Amino acid sequence: MEKQTDKKEELIADSLNAILANEFALFTKTLNYHWNVSGPRFHSIHTFLEQLYNEELSIMDELAERIRTIGYRPLSSVKEIQSEMKLTEHPGKFPETTGMLNELSEDNLYIQNQIKDCLGFVDSWKCDPGTEDFLVGLLQKHEKMRWMLRTHIE
Repeated sequence: MEKQTDKKEELIADSLNAILANEFALFTKTLNYHWNVSGPRFHSIHTFLEQLYNEELSIMDELAERIRTIGYRPLSSVKEIQSEMKLTEHPGKFPETTGMLNELSEDNLYIQNQIKDCLGFVDSWKCDPGTEDFLVGLLQKHEKMRWMLRTHIE
């Protein structure tokens, strides 16, 4: 049975779905770069990107489950996700390794800012402290991923 909610909770669910769409874009881009990386650091970067896309897959699952937990439905089709995602793709273009890592770093920063915006638009998270806590944890995951990406670039 779906939960009847107020506008604030609906905005929270919509925001989580918008984050989910960008997580899917980041997952796909990371997987694409994993498949197409080449060069002298191939093995270490290939392995590193595999760890990142597996982390993204876990994040997407957790986000979808959080959306269900608060009584809504997660975006569930490529068409829905594509209509909500803001991260850009470059089909058929494969930057060199540092370019790949830099782009993934910037995408992580975009999602960090999206999460911060979501945390900031709710005056009081008393209506849903579980989602607030979830978002803070998600922010920390993206901060760590971005740090690891930047470390590979330096």
